[in-house]
Amino acid sequence: MTRVHLAQLLRDLASAHDYAFFSAPDEYMPSEIDRYPAAWLAPPRLKEVEGRRHGKRTYEIQLHLLQPGMRLTHAERARRLDEMEQTLLGIFTELTEDPKVICVERLSIRPRTCAFTNHGEISQSATAEAVVWF
Repeated sequence: MTRVHLAQLLRDLASAHDYAFFSAPDEYMPSEIDRYPAAWLAPPRLKEVEGRRHGKRTYEIQLHLLQPGMRLTHAERARRLDEMEQTLLGIFTELTEDPKVICVERLSIRPRTCAFTNHGEISQSATAEAVVWF
């Protein structure tokens, strides 16, 4: 599995959860995101390779889910953050169903304390390592 295949798989999974998908380095987020809810994938980083012609690759993945957040009550904000956390857990669980994905390790999810853009969105950020066959 290549970085491109992994990104396409994450695109398909995020789209299935009704998120508009974007992928680029984080500094491009304010100028690229034009609709919500949005999923933003930073380019996966190849962290480790085992094997020469066949083996395993470990990619570090950072995926952000963003939703409109202006004028939300505290309870509504908490509810949406909880929904995004459940969606991220679902996406990474579904990722492991691909035959080329061995496992997802070190998954951590955290809400962002400030917006990525000037739209005032709320977001959850997930970081994980995906171990894949090549």
